[in-house]
Amino acid sequence: MLVLKEDSSTLDAFLIPPVPIYMQFYLFNVTNPEEIRFKGAKPIIREVGPYTYDEHREKYDLQWDHTEGTVTYYQNKSFVFNQEMSPGHSEDDPVTTINAVMVSIASKVEPLGPVVEALVEFAFLRFSETIFITKTVKELLWGYDEPLMTELSKYVGDPTNNKGKFGFFYPVNNTNDGNYTVKTGEKGLGDYLHITQWKGLDILDYWSTDYCNMINGSDGSQYPPRISHDSVLEIYTSEMCRSLYLTYEKDVWWDGVHTYRFIPPKAMLEDPMINPDNMCYCYPGPDDCLGAGMLNMAPCAHGAPVIMSTPHFYQGDEVELAKLDGLDPQKSQHETILDVEPKTGVTMHAEKKIQINVPLRPYGNLPSFKNVPEVIFPVLWVNESAAIDSALAKDVNKATFLPFLIVDIVFGALLVLGIVLLVIAGIKFRRIRRNRGQHKL
Repeated sequence: MLVLKEDSSTLDAFLIPPVPIYMQFYLFNVTNPEEIRFKGAKPIIREVGPYTYDEHREKYDLQWDHTEGTVTYYQNKSFVFNQEMSPGHSEDDPVTTINAVMVSIASKVEPLGPVVEALVEFAFLRFSETIFITKTVKELLWGYDEPLMTELSKYVGDPTNNKGKFGFFYPVNNTNDGNYTVKTGEKGLGDYLHITQWKGLDILDYWSTDYCNMINGSDGSQYPPRISHDSVLEIYTSEMCRSLYLTYEKDVWWDGVHTYRFIPPKAMLEDPMINPDNMCYCYPGPDDCLGAGMLNMAPCAHGAPVIMSTPHFYQGDEVELAKLDGLDPQKSQHETILDVEPKTGVTMHAEKKIQINVPLRPYGNLPSFKNVPEVIFPVLWVNESAAIDSALAKDVNKATFLPFLIVDIVFGALLVLGIVLLVIAGIKFRRIRRNRGQHKL
Protein backbone atom coordinates (compact mmCIF):
# COMPACT_ATOMS: atom_id res chain seq x y z
CA MET A 1 0.00 0.00 0.00
CA LEU A 2 2.87 2.42 0.74
CA VAL A 3 4.75 2.02 -2.56
CA LEU A 4 4.50 5.14 -4.72
CA LYS A 5 3.53 4.69 -8.37
CA GLU A 6 1.63 6.66 -10.97
CA ASP A 7 -1.55 4.76 -10.09
CA SER A 8 -0.96 3.97 -6.40
CA SER A 9 -3.64 4.74 -3.82
CA THR A 10 -1.16 6.77 -1.75
CA LEU A 11 -0.19 9.16 -4.57
CA ASP A 12 -2.83 11.79 -3.80
CA ALA A 13 -1.70 12.05 -0.18
CA PHE A 14 1.91 12.30 -1.38
CA LEU A 15 1.10 15.17 -3.75
CA ILE A 16 -1.06 17.17 -1.34
CA PRO A 17 -0.84 16.36 2.39
CA PRO A 18 -4.27 15.34 3.72
CA VAL A 19 -3.62 17.02 7.07
CA PRO A 20 -3.51 20.76 7.86
CA ILE A 21 -0.03 22.24 8.24
CA TYR A 22 0.56 25.42 10.20
CA MET A 23 3.42 27.89 10.44
CA GLN A 24 3.33 29.76 13.73
CA PHE A 25 5.65 32.74 14.05
CA TYR A 26 6.73 34.23 17.37
CA LEU A 27 8.62 37.52 17.05
CA PHE A 28 10.83 39.22 19.62
CA ASN A 29 9.98 42.87 20.24
CA VAL A 30 12.90 45.00 21.48
CA THR A 31 11.82 47.33 24.29
CA ASN A 32 15.08 49.28 24.88
CA PRO A 33 16.55 49.90 21.39
CA GLU A 34 18.11 53.31 22.16
CA GLU A 35 19.88 52.07 25.30
CA ILE A 36 21.35 49.15 23.34
CA ARG A 37 22.38 51.36 20.44
CA PHE A 38 24.07 54.17 22.38
CA LYS A 39 24.97 52.65 25.77
CA GLY A 40 25.58 48.98 25.00
CA ALA A 41 22.80 48.01 27.40
CA LYS A 42 21.60 44.45 27.89
CA PRO A 43 18.81 43.85 25.33
CA ILE A 44 15.32 43.46 26.74
CA ILE A 45 13.07 41.50 24.39
CA ARG A 46 9.48 40.34 24.69
CA GLU A 47 7.94 37.52 22.65
CA VAL A 48 4.78 38.34 20.68
CA GLY A 49 2.61 35.81 18.85
CA PRO A 50 1.64 33.36 17.60
CA TYR A 51 1.03 34.70 14.11
CA THR A 52 -0.35 31.58 12.48
CA TYR A 53 -0.41 30.81 8.77
CA ASP A 54 -2.02 27.92 6.93
CA GLU A 55 0.72 26.24 4.93
CA HIS A 56 -0.32 24.74 1.61
CA ARG A 57 2.00 22.26 -0.09
CA GLU A 58 1.67 20.71 -3.51
CA LYS A 59 4.18 18.54 -5.36
CA TYR A 60 4.30 18.86 -9.13
CA ASP A 61 6.31 18.07 -12.25
CA LEU A 62 6.86 14.45 -11.21
CA GLN A 63 9.53 12.46 -13.07
CA TRP A 64 9.46 8.70 -12.42
CA ASP A 65 12.52 6.46 -12.67
CA HIS A 66 11.40 2.85 -12.27
CA THR A 67 14.93 1.56 -12.84
CA GLU A 68 16.22 3.35 -9.76
CA GLY A 69 12.91 3.26 -7.90
CA THR A 70 12.77 7.04 -7.47
CA VAL A 71 10.57 10.01 -8.25
CA THR A 72 11.78 13.60 -8.72
CA TYR A 73 9.47 16.53 -7.98
CA TYR A 74 9.15 20.17 -7.05
CA GLN A 75 7.04 21.28 -4.09
CA ASN A 76 5.30 24.63 -3.97
CA LYS A 77 4.63 26.18 -0.58
CA SER A 78 2.24 29.05 0.08
CA PHE A 79 1.09 30.69 3.30
CA VAL A 80 -2.22 32.35 4.22
CA PHE A 81 -2.77 34.20 7.48
CA ASN A 82 -5.14 32.40 9.88
CA GLN A 83 -6.76 35.01 12.12
CA GLU A 84 -8.69 32.45 14.18
CA MET A 85 -5.46 30.75 15.26
CA SER A 86 -3.78 34.11 15.94
CA PRO A 87 -5.98 35.37 18.80
CA GLY A 88 -5.39 39.00 19.67
CA HIS A 89 -2.84 39.48 16.90
CA SER A 90 -2.78 40.99 13.43
CA GLU A 91 -0.32 41.04 10.53
CA ASP A 92 -0.32 44.82 10.97
CA ASP A 93 1.08 44.66 14.52
CA PRO A 94 4.28 46.75 14.78
CA VAL A 95 7.43 45.02 16.02
CA THR A 96 10.78 46.60 16.81
CA THR A 97 13.69 44.38 15.86
CA ILE A 98 17.27 44.44 14.66
CA ASN A 99 17.97 45.86 11.19
CA ALA A 100 19.22 42.71 9.46
CA VAL A 101 20.00 44.55 6.21
CA MET A 102 22.25 47.03 7.99
CA VAL A 103 24.05 44.27 9.93
CA SER A 104 24.54 42.24 6.74
CA ILE A 105 26.11 45.18 4.92
CA ALA A 106 28.32 45.99 7.91
CA SER A 107 29.62 42.42 8.08
CA LYS A 108 30.50 42.41 4.39
CA VAL A 109 32.40 45.72 4.39
CA GLU A 110 34.25 45.12 7.66
CA PRO A 111 37.31 43.57 6.00
CA LEU A 112 37.43 46.17 3.18
CA GLY A 113 39.12 48.97 5.11
CA PRO A 114 38.31 52.47 6.40
CA VAL A 115 37.59 54.11 3.03
CA VAL A 116 34.80 51.67 2.17
CA GLU A 117 33.52 51.83 5.74
CA ALA A 118 33.28 55.62 5.49
CA LEU A 119 31.28 55.35 2.26
CA VAL A 120 28.94 52.81 3.81
CA GLU A 121 28.46 54.92 6.94
CA PHE A 122 27.54 57.83 4.67
CA ALA A 123 24.99 55.58 2.94
CA PHE A 124 23.52 54.63 6.31
CA LEU A 125 23.05 58.33 7.11
CA ARG A 126 21.67 59.16 3.67
CA PHE A 127 19.00 56.46 3.86
CA SER A 128 18.29 57.04 7.58
CA GLU A 129 19.30 53.50 8.52
CA THR A 130 19.33 52.67 12.22
CA ILE A 131 20.34 49.46 14.01
CA PHE A 132 16.76 48.90 15.17
CA ILE A 133 13.69 49.30 12.99
CA THR A 134 9.95 49.07 13.54
CA LYS A 135 7.94 47.26 10.88
CA THR A 136 4.69 45.35 10.75
CA VAL A 137 4.72 41.58 11.17
CA LYS A 138 3.70 41.18 7.54
CA GLU A 139 6.60 43.34 6.37
CA LEU A 140 9.19 41.59 8.50
CA LEU A 141 8.08 38.13 7.35
CA TRP A 142 7.15 38.59 3.70
CA GLY A 143 9.11 41.66 2.65
CA TYR A 144 9.24 45.45 2.53
CA ASP A 145 10.92 47.92 0.20
CA GLU A 146 14.47 48.69 1.28
CA PRO A 147 15.84 51.74 -0.66
CA LEU A 148 19.42 51.08 0.47
CA MET A 149 19.34 47.62 -1.15
CA THR A 150 17.99 49.13 -4.36
CA GLU A 151 20.82 51.66 -4.39
CA LEU A 152 23.51 49.07 -3.68
CA SER A 153 22.23 46.79 -6.45
CA LYS A 154 23.27 49.47 -8.94
CA TYR A 155 26.89 48.86 -8.01
CA VAL A 156 27.12 45.23 -6.89
CA GLY A 157 24.18 43.72 -8.78
CA ASP A 158 21.31 41.74 -7.29
CA PRO A 159 22.69 38.19 -6.83
CA THR A 160 19.70 37.02 -4.78
CA ASN A 161 17.14 38.65 -7.08
CA ASN A 162 15.46 40.43 -4.17
CA LYS A 163 14.56 43.48 -6.30
CA GLY A 164 15.15 45.93 -3.48
CA LYS A 165 12.99 44.07 -0.96
CA PHE A 166 13.85 42.34 2.29
CA GLY A 167 11.90 40.01 4.55
CA PHE A 168 13.01 37.09 6.69
CA PHE A 169 10.83 34.80 4.56
CA TYR A 170 10.98 36.76 1.31
CA PRO A 171 10.51 35.41 -1.35
CA VAL A 172 9.54 32.01 0.15
CA ASN A 173 5.77 32.46 -0.17
CA ASN A 174 4.36 30.65 -3.22
CA THR A 175 7.73 29.27 -4.33
CA ASN A 176 9.68 26.01 -4.22
CA ASP A 177 13.14 25.33 -2.75
CA GLY A 178 14.44 23.19 -5.60
CA ASN A 179 13.69 19.69 -6.85
CA TYR A 180 13.90 16.58 -4.70
CA THR A 181 14.53 12.96 -5.70
CA VAL A 182 13.20 10.36 -3.26
CA LYS A 183 12.89 6.59 -3.08
CA THR A 184 9.40 5.30 -3.95
CA GLY A 185 9.66 1.92 -2.21
CA GLU A 186 9.46 0.13 -5.54
CA LYS A 187 12.86 -1.52 -4.88
CA GLY A 188 12.16 -2.12 -1.20
CA LEU A 189 10.84 -0.16 1.76
CA GLY A 190 14.11 -0.02 3.71
CA ASP A 191 14.82 3.49 2.42
CA TYR A 192 11.24 4.53 1.68
CA LEU A 193 10.94 8.25 0.79
CA HIS A 194 14.58 8.87 1.65
CA ILE A 195 15.96 11.86 -0.22
CA THR A 196 18.69 10.81 -2.65
CA GLN A 197 19.19 14.20 -4.33
CA TRP A 198 18.33 17.85 -3.77
CA LYS A 199 18.69 20.28 -6.68
CA GLY A 200 20.34 17.43 -8.58
CA LEU A 201 23.06 16.97 -5.96
CA ASP A 202 23.56 13.88 -3.81
CA ILE A 203 25.88 15.78 -1.45
CA LEU A 204 26.00 19.42 -0.33
CA ASP A 205 28.95 21.78 -0.67
CA TYR A 206 28.32 24.17 2.21
CA TRP A 207 30.39 22.59 4.96
CA SER A 208 34.01 21.53 5.41
CA THR A 209 33.59 17.72 5.31
CA ASP A 210 31.55 15.13 3.43
CA TYR A 211 30.07 14.03 6.76
CA CYS A 212 28.36 17.38 7.35
CA ASN A 213 27.42 17.67 3.67
CA MET A 214 25.48 14.39 3.57
CA ILE A 215 21.81 14.45 2.54
CA ASN A 216 20.17 11.95 4.88
CA GLY A 217 16.66 10.79 5.63
CA SER A 218 13.29 12.09 4.49
CA ASP A 219 11.35 15.33 4.92
CA GLY A 220 10.01 14.01 8.23
CA SER A 221 6.48 13.10 7.10
CA GLN A 222 7.11 9.40 6.44
CA TYR A 223 9.71 6.78 7.32
CA PRO A 224 10.23 3.13 6.38
CA PRO A 225 7.87 0.71 8.14
CA ARG A 226 8.73 -1.16 11.32
CA ILE A 227 10.20 1.64 13.42
CA SER A 228 11.70 0.52 16.74
CA HIS A 229 12.93 2.21 19.90
CA ASP A 230 16.45 1.85 18.53
CA SER A 231 15.66 3.58 15.24
CA VAL A 232 17.38 6.86 14.38
CA LEU A 233 15.12 9.08 12.27
CA GLU A 234 16.97 11.38 9.88
CA ILE A 235 15.59 14.55 8.31
CA TYR A 236 17.04 16.76 5.61
CA THR A 237 15.91 20.36 6.00
CA SER A 238 16.84 22.86 3.32
CA GLU A 239 16.10 25.76 5.69
CA MET A 240 19.14 24.74 7.76
CA CYS A 241 21.18 23.41 4.82
CA ARG A 242 21.95 20.20 6.67
CA SER A 243 20.61 16.85 7.82
CA LEU A 244 19.34 16.31 11.35
CA TYR A 245 18.55 13.20 13.33
CA LEU A 246 16.14 12.28 16.13
CA THR A 247 16.14 9.46 18.66
CA TYR A 248 13.40 7.72 20.65
CA GLU A 249 12.15 9.40 23.82
CA LYS A 250 8.92 7.64 24.86
CA ASP A 251 5.67 5.99 23.77
CA VAL A 252 2.69 8.33 23.32
CA TRP A 253 -0.87 7.93 22.11
CA TRP A 254 -2.16 10.28 19.46
CA ASP A 255 -5.91 10.22 18.89
CA GLY A 256 -6.04 6.57 19.86
CA VAL A 257 -3.02 5.58 17.76
CA HIS A 258 0.06 4.17 19.51
CA THR A 259 3.16 6.13 18.43
CA TYR A 260 6.82 6.53 19.31
CA ARG A 261 8.03 10.04 20.11
CA PHE A 262 11.38 11.05 18.65
CA ILE A 263 13.31 14.20 19.62
CA PRO A 264 16.70 15.70 18.69
CA PRO A 265 19.34 14.43 21.13
CA LYS A 266 21.36 17.13 22.86
CA ALA A 267 24.53 15.82 21.19
CA MET A 268 23.23 16.69 17.72
CA LEU A 269 23.62 20.44 18.29
CA GLU A 270 26.19 20.23 21.06
CA ASP A 271 29.17 22.56 21.31
CA PRO A 272 31.85 21.26 18.88
CA MET A 273 34.33 21.27 21.74
CA ILE A 274 32.16 18.62 23.41
CA ASN A 275 30.95 16.80 20.27
CA PRO A 276 33.74 16.89 17.63
CA ASP A 277 31.27 15.61 14.98
CA ASN A 278 29.93 19.19 14.85
CA MET A 279 33.35 20.74 14.16
CA CYS A 280 32.71 20.69 10.41
CA TYR A 281 29.81 23.15 10.90
CA CYS A 282 32.19 25.79 12.24
CA TYR A 283 32.41 28.64 9.73
CA PRO A 284 34.64 29.91 8.28
CA GLY A 285 36.98 27.59 10.22
CA PRO A 286 37.53 25.58 13.41
CA ASP A 287 38.42 28.75 15.31
CA ASP A 288 34.95 30.21 14.60
CA CYS A 289 32.69 27.67 16.30
CA LEU A 290 29.44 28.80 17.87
CA GLY A 291 28.07 27.49 21.13
CA ALA A 292 25.61 24.65 21.63
CA GLY A 293 22.34 24.76 19.71
CA MET A 294 23.57 27.25 17.08
CA LEU A 295 24.44 27.06 13.39
CA ASN A 296 26.09 29.75 11.25
CA MET A 297 24.05 29.91 8.03
CA ALA A 298 26.45 32.16 6.10
CA PRO A 299 27.72 29.36 3.78
CA CYS A 300 24.24 28.81 2.32
CA ALA A 301 22.80 32.30 2.81
CA HIS A 302 25.06 34.16 0.33
CA GLY A 303 27.35 35.12 3.22
CA ALA A 304 24.59 36.86 5.22
CA PRO A 305 25.16 36.91 8.99
CA VAL A 306 22.28 34.64 10.02
CA ILE A 307 22.42 32.16 12.87
CA MET A 308 19.87 29.42 13.34
CA SER A 309 19.25 28.03 16.81
CA THR A 310 16.76 26.27 18.99
CA PRO A 311 13.93 28.56 20.21
CA HIS A 312 14.89 30.63 23.24
CA PHE A 313 18.30 28.89 23.01
CA TYR A 314 16.73 25.73 24.45
CA GLN A 315 19.56 23.31 25.41
CA GLY A 316 21.82 25.95 23.92
CA ASP A 317 24.65 28.28 24.86
CA GLU A 318 24.16 29.46 28.44
CA VAL A 319 26.55 32.37 27.90
CA GLU A 320 24.47 33.81 25.07
CA LEU A 321 21.26 33.17 26.98
CA ALA A 322 22.56 35.25 29.90
CA LYS A 323 23.22 38.23 27.60
CA LEU A 324 19.48 38.74 27.00
CA ASP A 325 16.51 39.61 29.16
CA GLY A 326 13.27 37.95 28.03
CA LEU A 327 14.13 34.39 27.02
CA ASP A 328 12.73 31.40 28.89
CA PRO A 329 13.66 28.05 27.30
CA GLN A 330 11.12 25.31 28.02
CA LYS A 331 11.12 21.70 26.83
CA SER A 332 7.34 21.62 26.37
CA GLN A 333 7.34 24.76 24.23
CA HIS A 334 10.61 24.78 22.32
CA GLU A 335 11.57 21.18 21.52
CA THR A 336 11.16 19.62 18.07
CA ILE A 337 9.14 16.39 18.15
CA LEU A 338 7.97 13.65 15.80
CA ASP A 339 5.29 11.13 16.83
CA VAL A 340 5.57 8.18 14.45
CA GLU A 341 3.28 5.15 14.08
CA PRO A 342 5.87 2.34 14.24
CA LYS A 343 4.26 -0.28 11.97
CA THR A 344 3.84 2.01 8.94
CA GLY A 345 6.41 4.74 9.67
CA VAL A 346 3.74 7.43 9.21
CA THR A 347 4.29 10.63 11.21
CA MET A 348 1.07 11.31 13.11
CA HIS A 349 2.15 14.55 14.78
CA ALA A 350 5.13 16.80 14.13
CA GLU A 351 6.46 20.10 15.44
CA LYS A 352 9.63 21.48 13.84
CA LYS A 353 10.94 24.51 15.72
CA ILE A 354 13.73 26.84 14.59
CA GLN A 355 14.86 30.31 15.67
CA ILE A 356 16.43 33.00 13.48
CA ASN A 357 19.11 35.22 15.02
CA VAL A 358 21.40 38.00 13.82
CA PRO A 359 24.86 38.53 15.37
CA LEU A 360 25.14 42.05 16.76
CA ARG A 361 28.57 43.48 17.61
CA PRO A 362 30.84 46.42 16.74
CA TYR A 363 31.69 45.90 13.06
CA GLY A 364 35.06 47.35 12.12
CA ASN A 365 35.20 51.11 12.63
CA LEU A 366 31.62 51.85 11.61
CA PRO A 367 30.33 54.56 13.98
CA SER A 368 26.78 53.17 13.86
CA PHE A 369 27.95 50.02 15.62
CA LYS A 370 30.52 51.59 17.91
CA ASN A 371 28.67 51.20 21.23
CA VAL A 372 26.54 48.08 20.74
CA PRO A 373 27.10 44.94 22.84
CA GLU A 374 28.25 41.67 21.32
CA VAL A 375 25.25 39.35 21.36
CA ILE A 376 23.50 36.81 19.14
CA PHE A 377 20.25 38.69 18.73
CA PRO A 378 16.97 36.71 18.46
CA VAL A 379 14.57 37.90 15.76
CA LEU A 380 11.84 35.26 15.68
CA TRP A 381 11.17 31.57 16.03
CA VAL A 382 8.79 29.38 14.07
CA ASN A 383 6.84 26.23 14.83
CA GLU A 384 5.94 24.30 11.67
CA SER A 385 3.41 21.72 12.80
CA ALA A 386 1.02 19.10 11.49
CA ALA A 387 -1.21 16.49 13.10
CA ILE A 388 -3.77 14.01 11.84
CA ASP A 389 -7.39 14.56 12.82
CA SER A 390 -9.66 12.04 14.51
CA ALA A 391 -11.07 10.68 11.24
CA LEU A 392 -7.62 9.97 9.81
CA ALA A 393 -6.51 8.53 13.14
CA LYS A 394 -9.35 6.01 12.94
CA ASP A 395 -8.31 5.07 9.40
CA VAL A 396 -4.70 4.59 10.49
CA ASN A 397 -5.83 2.60 13.50
CA LYS A 398 -7.90 0.31 11.28
CA ALA A 399 -5.06 -0.10 8.81
CA THR A 400 -2.51 -0.94 11.49
CA PHE A 401 -4.56 -2.65 14.20
CA LEU A 402 -7.24 -4.69 12.47
CA PRO A 403 -4.97 -6.68 10.12
CA PHE A 404 -2.75 -7.71 13.03
CA LEU A 405 -5.80 -8.49 15.15
CA ILE A 406 -7.19 -10.67 12.37
CA VAL A 407 -3.83 -12.40 11.99
CA ASP A 408 -3.70 -13.01 15.75
CA ILE A 409 -7.26 -14.39 15.76
CA VAL A 410 -6.66 -16.61 12.73
CA PHE A 411 -3.30 -17.74 14.12
CA GLY A 412 -4.90 -18.50 17.47
CA ALA A 413 -7.76 -20.38 15.84
CA LEU A 414 -5.36 -22.39 13.68
CA LEU A 415 -3.20 -23.11 16.71
CA VAL A 416 -6.20 -24.37 18.70
CA LEU A 417 -7.40 -26.38 15.70
CA GLY A 418 -3.93 -27.87 15.32
CA ILE A 419 -3.81 -28.85 18.98
CA VAL A 420 -7.27 -30.40 18.75
CA LEU A 421 -6.28 -32.37 15.68
CA LEU A 422 -3.10 -33.55 17.40
CA VAL A 423 -5.07 -34.65 20.45
CA ILE A 424 -7.58 -36.50 18.25
CA ALA A 425 -4.76 -38.10 16.29
CA GLY A 426 -3.09 -39.12 19.55
CA ILE A 427 -6.28 -40.67 20.87
CA LYS A 428 -6.85 -42.57 17.62
CA PHE A 429 -3.24 -43.69 17.56
CA ARG A 430 -3.51 -45.06 21.08
CA ARG A 431 -6.76 -46.83 20.20
CA ILE A 432 -5.16 -48.40 17.13
CA ARG A 433 -2.22 -49.60 19.19
CA ARG A 434 -4.58 -50.97 21.85
CA ASN A 435 -6.69 -52.76 19.23
CA ARG A 436 -3.60 -54.28 17.63
CA GLY A 437 -2.41 -55.48 21.03
CA GLN A 438 -5.76 -57.07 21.78
CA HIS A 439 -5.81 -58.70 18.29
CA LYS A 440 -2.39 -60.33 18.95
CA LEU A 441 -3.69 -61.75 22.20
